[in-house]
Amino acid sequence: MDPIPGTFHNQEANVGLQANSVNITGGVTINGADAAAASQKEKEIKILGALHKSIEKNRKDRNPDRVPGTCEWFTTHQTFRDWKSSPSSKILWVSADPGSGKSVLAKYLVDSILPSTEARTTCYFFFKDDFEGQGSAVTALCCILYQLFSKQRTLLSKEIIESFEIAGEGFSSNFTELWNAFIIAIKDKSAGEVVCILDALDECKGNERSELIGKLQQLYREKNKSNIKFLVTSRPIFEIRNGLHHQEIPESSLIHLSGESEAEILKISQEIGIFIEARVEGIGEKAGLTRAERSMLLGKLTSVKNRTYLWVYLTLNLIESDPRMNIGISENRIQNITSHLPTTVNEAYERILSSSRDLGEAKLLLKILIAAARPLRLREMRLAMQLAAGDNYHSYKELGMIMGHSEQRIRDYIRDLCGLFVVVIESAVYLIHQTAKEFLVSNDRSGADQRVGQSLQWRNSLHVWDCHLVLFYACARHLFFAEFESDPLSSEESVPEYCEKYVFLDYSASHWAAHLRNSRINLVGREAEWILGLCDATSKRCITWFRVYWAGTNTNFPSGATTLIIASYFGLLNIVKPLLKSRLDERAGINGVDSEYRRSALSWAAENGFDNVIEELLKVPRWKGISVMVKRKAKVNIVDAYGRTPLTYAVWGRHITVIKQLLEAGARMDLKDDVGGTPTSYAICSGSDDVIQQLFKRADGIDSRERGLITGELLRSASEKGREDVLELLLGTGHIDIDSRDRGGRTALMESVRWGHYRVALLLINNGANIEAAADDGWTPLMRAAQRGDEKMIQLLLESNANIEAADSKGRTPLIHATIEGHQEIVELLLESNAKIEVVDSEGRTPLIHAAGWGHREVVELLLERGADVNATDMLGWTPVTHAADEGRDEVVWVLLRRMDHAWCWEVVLDGRVRRVGTGMVRSLLRSGLDMEAVDKFGGTPLARAIEMDYTGLAEILVNGGANMEAADRDGMTPLALAVRSGSWLVAGLLLDKGASVRTTDHNGCTPLHHAVNSYEIFNEQILSRLLANGADIEAADKNGFTPLFRAVEAIKHHHYLVNGVRALIKRGASIKTRIIHGEPYSLLYEAIGANNLFLVELLLDEGADIEERGKSGPTPLFYALRMPSLSAGVLQSLLRRGAKREVKGAKGQALMACVELNTYNESFVTTENSSLHIVKVQDEPGGPWATNFIHDIEVSDYL
Repeated sequence: MDPIPGTFHNQEANVGLQANSVNITGGVTINGADAAAASQKEKEIKILGALHKSIEKNRKDRNPDRVPGTCEWFTTHQTFRDWKSSPSSKILWVSADPGSGKSVLAKYLVDSILPSTEARTTCYFFFKDDFEGQGSAVTALCCILYQLFSKQRTLLSKEIIESFEIAGEGFSSNFTELWNAFIIAIKDKSAGEVVCILDALDECKGNERSELIGKLQQLYREKNKSNIKFLVTSRPIFEIRNGLHHQEIPESSLIHLSGESEAEILKISQEIGIFIEARVEGIGEKAGLTRAERSMLLGKLTSVKNRTYLWVYLTLNLIESDPRMNIGISENRIQNITSHLPTTVNEAYERILSSSRDLGEAKLLLKILIAAARPLRLREMRLAMQLAAGDNYHSYKELGMIMGHSEQRIRDYIRDLCGLFVVVIESAVYLIHQTAKEFLVSNDRSGADQRVGQSLQWRNSLHVWDCHLVLFYACARHLFFAEFESDPLSSEESVPEYCEKYVFLDYSASHWAAHLRNSRINLVGREAEWILGLCDATSKRCITWFRVYWAGTNTNFPSGATTLIIASYFGLLNIVKPLLKSRLDERAGINGVDSEYRRSALSWAAENGFDNVIEELLKVPRWKGISVMVKRKAKVNIVDAYGRTPLTYAVWGRHITVIKQLLEAGARMDLKDDVGGTPTSYAICSGSDDVIQQLFKRADGIDSRERGLITGELLRSASEKGREDVLELLLGTGHIDIDSRDRGGRTALMESVRWGHYRVALLLINNGANIEAAADDGWTPLMRAAQRGDEKMIQLLLESNANIEAADSKGRTPLIHATIEGHQEIVELLLESNAKIEVVDSEGRTPLIHAAGWGHREVVELLLERGADVNATDMLGWTPVTHAADEGRDEVVWVLLRRMDHAWCWEVVLDGRVRRVGTGMVRSLLRSGLDMEAVDKFGGTPLARAIEMDYTGLAEILVNGGANMEAADRDGMTPLALAVRSGSWLVAGLLLDKGASVRTTDHNGCTPLHHAVNSYEIFNEQILSRLLANGADIEAADKNGFTPLFRAVEAIKHHHYLVNGVRALIKRGASIKTRIIHGEPYSLLYEAIGANNLFLVELLLDEGADIEERGKSGPTPLFYALRMPSLSAGVLQSLLRRGAKREVKGAKGQALMACVELNTYNESFVTTENSSLHIVKVQDEPGGPWATNFIHDIEVSDYL
């Protein structure tokens, strides 16, 4: 058997792989389906791997299990039960004060109350702002998606995987990409019920929290067809309270259960009592306390008012860690230990820190923890503390033994410094609780930190700016390590791999500048020069840390950035100033640009809103009191690779002060970027009155209609060019009509689909774009995607419930557009999505008709396999094969003909309206079993039709192939009769050669000889001879009595060329005698005179015709000729010249008619009965003879 197409066959099956491989013997077959499945699985694993990197940051199990009897205030609450049992999508917000056990409750819900089942998928994330990545909404979405896809792998759709492949490494760090994937997944019909539990939303980063709340609002404002339920816990902070409000989310979709109400506080307090009892029992068992001692301890703990779970945890840990609990325990000792219990969480914190073994080191560690942008690992923390302490290290090599300390040693060191106040989880260092940071940080910005000692409190003892200063110095000193100059990071090297070699680099490179800005340091002198060296773009260390930093932005590295650009980008005013005072070269000057984005220092500073840097860059520089050349001043209207000016970026960021600075410096508001946007249009789109006021100098800014026109134009332009950044900016304003149209009625979504910008289309759809909005020509986005063959886009639109049967102004659906363009995969996709296969457009054409006419063989075959009607007709009656044949689509014709009924097949082959089907194809069809005797609706065989259609080649094929030569159609016509009548002489000759009968008669009694002399074409004497030679009867009469000769003479009056046939018949002995036809005498001579055919008249007279024969038309031929109103003089002259009598006598011999005068030009005669004068005037003038007849009609019967 031949190998199946698309299949790999290893006939030998000799596969030998060394080491980590498999040896195979026997047959191996890897077909296309298996390969596709393997590829799909590989892609799924890759995306799950990217999402899995965030799983370790989901710290659910850091929280303890609930004590039996607790959390029931919530699980038994009717509000929770209503939310849980609701069949529709709802969000439940649970708010409570710190220490109320929200996280323990959330863990209990995930593990026990709402676990994943066959019908439900439960996803969760526990926010912690002091945990690495655990304060990030991006991390939360990664974890949720991983849980969702792990439970239901089928939700990892092709669309999501393609988005992942396009975004690459940036997918798992892009909030929009992740949210879009989440929406696609939950809207899948197979998703079932999905429950998402988000704990401690208040600990999510501010900007990401706002973005997440905004997406939740959007999700529940729209008509949500998914079965998604969110349960969110948090403190009752202002932003969340406003975001999760009925004004933002419909009341039908939002439920708020407040744990800070009096009734709920009482229930929670009672459950905390249960928790204390359980913990006291545990301590009692461990310490061997008597029942009385346990009761005493329990009484002391429960006597404290306003207790929380956190307070109980801290207090009991203080008690357990008291040495007196382990030596000689007694009721008196318990009394002493518990006589001074902390009454609040803050008191507990104070006691923990006051017991530190090194207050200075503890303070340094806490400052680093508070300022850190992410939790530091143990080795990172140890290195940071060494550098923050001012120790003089210049390389990793100098650190030596310190870097060799085990993690356990560092862990113990930290525990000795801060006790329970700091925890280490999986090698990362954290504060024990969010309230710990609030306890330490002071809101007083005026002075330095308080001294920490035995007589002073820790509460509010640290200032944030000072914490940043400590960590800044640690980072900066680190970046000056020798290794970053001797072993720099190259552009080809992997940033993560490089950072693995050098502890703390990932952190110091990414955050040193932010710590510097957040500190109160004013860099001058040597310190400024020191940092200037760090920003020196010509140094290897600068390029190294800058590359590490930029990797976190997930954008292309701005190679060629100058020192001034780097300093301006990070807002380092004290570095920018000395740079501007120096003589900068042309490339690295004030207007120098990077190589990637072509942006200047002013542009980067404007985007980031550093107004103090902007002010410095816009000053007219001076050098030793003399103004420097104008070219040294920053160009305010400089444009980058996208045509954007600094003012554009300032408007984008809504940096009011920067906008004002740039306008005062002469920034133009009308410069267009690559999508046609100007600072003015972006300001209008922003919807920010403050921004608009700066540009228009009026509070009302611009009217809504003009704003709508401008925003709509920009939105469509950005969509057309695929500019996601511009689109996100516009959509983020909330002041835009996403379905605004241009003059052709096209929306932004249509433009994005038209130009194939998938991510833009996805963004628009997720923001509520109308997928059914049709342009003026009726085209919808789905039609455009089908026409383009954009499978990914079609998947997106179909999953968004686009109407698959929508029709444009020509009645064409997406399926028809796909067939016209020949997009086989798209046609298959649409059919699998239940598109109607027999849909017709305004011309009555089906998808199969269009596919056939355009010659798309693969599409035609697919449609036929799916049951398309091969015989469907359009408004003109044309079938798919008719269109294919007419356009010369031979391959398609072949495919269609093989699927058709034999008779229909011959209809197409012989259809005179279309181009001829090649004889080669006909031969192939015949070899394939096409019936050559199939009869059409007229009773004709293919041979008969081929002769009629003058399809000589086909007729020859059929005759030579053995077609029945005697098959008669419904008129009794045989192929030979048809051939001679239609003038198909070659076919007629072939038939005669093959022995076709010459004596058959049709339903009128006509033989082939009749038809030969009465042909539609020029008479062929050779065929006549052959017919006679083959035995044709020259005197055979049809049903009306006409012989071939008489039939030919009858037709002469209409077809003068048949006179040749008459002559030929007469020469071959055909009788010219008058015959009785229709009961009356039929004279050939009279017929010749009536035809005004002088040649035939003379031929008949020459052959012996009676010149005085009486007929039905007159007493004599001469008399009949004189009656003819337009008879030529030649016929009369011939009759007279041949002796025709000039008078007609009656039965008694009396003269009834006589010619009085006869000459060349006229003839007169009179009747003797009424003496009336009758004149026939014949005139032979240029232009032809004519006659004027004044005689009355003469009744011929009077003379017969």
